[in-house]
Amino acid sequence: MVLKTAAGAMAAAMLLGGAGLAAHGSSSVHLAAAISKPQDPKCPTGVTTVTVDGYATAQVAPNEITIGLGVQTQATKASVALKDNSAKANALVAKLISDGVAQDDIQTSNLSIQPVYSGPKQLLTGYQVNDTLTVTLLNLSSAGGIIDDAAQIAGNSIVVNNISFSVQNDGTVLAEARAGAVRQAQAQAHAMAAAAGMVLGTLCSLVDNTTQPQPNSVEGQAPLAAKAASTPVEAGQESVSADVTAIYELDTP
Repeated sequence: MVLKTAAGAMAAAMLLGGAGLAAHGSSSVHLAAAISKPQDPKCPTGVTTVTVDGYATAQVAPNEITIGLGVQTQATKASVALKDNSAKANALVAKLISDGVAQDDIQTSNLSIQPVYSGPKQLLTGYQVNDTLTVTLLNLSSAGGIIDDAAQIAGNSIVVNNISFSVQNDGTVLAEARAGAVRQAQAQAHAMAAAAGMVLGTLCSLVDNTTQPQPNSVEGQAPLAAKAASTPVEAGQESVSADVTAIYELDTP
């Protein structure tokens, strides 16, 4: 938060120093020692301004899950390992489609063939093939069954690379978070104005700094062949955050 002009800075410094007032959260208060131009051209030149940041978070249940399902095979010859992997991967895709997953929601995200070395002298002993499918589900309750079926089809070759949850069409909850961020910024601006012995004036700039929410991932490579049926998959809650910066004019009482 930035309070501009020398008069405002002196008033705020006296009050903050006497009362031991701390900034909200981990933010800090910066006091200018002289009149400076506002950060936004909409603010009149030479007026006293206060700049504040507002943050807010809204909670919402995720409505999309992305699962990385992999097939890992190994053999002394690369062609044998690839043939085995292809058969199991094709069977896995067919099973996913029969379980109701749309073909557009199944995407190959990785295919690799790597040599395998072992022993003290690190001699070439075979080849490992990894084929990873990224599967997107809109029915979160089906995730456990999908994983179980994948383990049944691919057997000991199945690998889960990661699971991530996200919110699609989050416009409503994001608007809620933005509104909360604006309210917090306004409340902080009122508090700063009062601390400086002034009143809050016109809002001359409001900038949305919100970034696109990132999926909440649970990562790790875990074979699932030994897991029991009905693998539990808990979605929990996703946090959608908003961040705004506001600049207000300050008026004398």
